[in-house]
Amino acid sequence: MRPRSAIILAAAVLVAYVASVVGIYVWQFGTRPLSSTDIGAWGQFGDYVGGLLNPVLALVNVGVIVYLALSVQRLNEAQRDSRQESERRIQAVIDLHREWNSETVYRSRTGAGKLVRRFPESSYFEIEDLVPYEEASDIWVVVGFFQRLDFLTRHDKVQAEMVRDLFGELFVWWWVVSFATQLDRCDCDARGQMIVLKDWFHAITTPEQRIQWLQRANRDLTAARQNADLPLQVIM
Repeated sequence: MRPRSAIILAAAVLVAYVASVVGIYVWQFGTRPLSSTDIGAWGQFGDYVGGLLNPVLALVNVGVIVYLALSVQRLNEAQRDSRQESERRIQAVIDLHREWNSETVYRSRTGAGKLVRRFPESSYFEIEDLVPYEEASDIWVVVGFFQRLDFLTRHDKVQAEMVRDLFGELFVWWWVVSFATQLDRCDCDARGQMIVLKDWFHAITTPEQRIQWLQRANRDLTAARQNADLPLQVIM
């Protein structure tokens, strides 16, 4: 039962009890009304009502105190859980940022960036046939990183503003230069996940932020296609 419903029920029971106490007295002695001058009769009536109501009111008072104590405890626990969850979201972003800038991932993403610009017209599967496996695997390291980011954002496990500030421009670059064309031609789950992540970033950024990121990424895409002697293409 919800607390509000419990309070209403308890209040209704209390009112019914008080009414029954007075009603029984009136039913038993109603034919002999209290005298306006007989103080003793009023005292007896007060003793009767107090004797029946005081224990109940004391019990109600205890119940109210217990309810308030439990409510405060639940509120404190909710605030603590909310604070801890917020800290976990922040820590998740910090861990991702540390991973992205680790020596291993740095080497992989740097090599992957060179590959996707070297073969701007090729899908990832085609690139795997053009270069040694060790080089092509760098691309999937980057894709795997953004797959984890997509999973965390979809399940609200990261602090959105931190993700936007730390990874927004990075993701836009990879989307424009590579994901929108090269990964889009691959029949794999990562394709759909990157589209979802793109839409997520679009929802939490302003047009002013996106236009700057898109301009920088499109400059790199244009340079890559010029080097490969391909027609110019702009990704939005």
